[in-house]
Amino acid sequence: MKTSAIVAAIGVGVLATALAKPTGLPAGWMQTGDAQTCEGQVVSVKSAPSANVFSLDCKPGTAGFSTLMQQVAATDYAGKRVRLSAQLRADQLAAWGGLWMRADSGQKPTAFDNMYDRPLRGSFGWQQAEVVLDIPADATALSFGFLLNGAGQLQATQFRLEVVSNAVAPTGGTGAPVLPRQPSHLTPP
Repeated sequence: MKTSAIVAAIGVGVLATALAKPTGLPAGWMQTGDAQTCEGQVVSVKSAPSANVFSLDCKPGTAGFSTLMQQVAATDYAGKRVRLSAQLRADQLAAWGGLWMRADSGQKPTAFDNMYDRPLRGSFGWQQAEVVLDIPADATALSFGFLLNGAGQLQATQFRLEVVSNAVAPTGGTGAPVLPRQPSHLTPP
């Protein structure tokens, strides 16, 4: 799936998900995407970096993508370089997965990275991944999470959303709802 299609699908999915019933995810988190055969949840995993982790499980033959994500107001991040990092583990990714972050100015995406150019593939143990974006000064919303395109299982925990110095290289390019100013439950409770 092309990057622009994933950006559009995430935006449409956010609106649809905002109207959906609660998913059992911690406050601030939601599941969206165009894949119909994926389950997002919090699970306990032995030998994980934390007792509980976020998990996306997509059945064999899954077409499209699913994401677990948050959206916050860009107030504390506008005009700054921001890094999203997390610990990820994968099992039999049929296509690819990764972290993603997007800044919006009004209804227009103005910065984006979903690791499409450096995808996570196959199976691997816990490892850190990150995306770094320059958030435009006029940004109004920041969306972030992890996504799985196709079948497999992708788990994530210990998310960090932080302002970093310009010495850290960026990885990506370029009526709104009331959003929280800070993310919540970056590690599942």
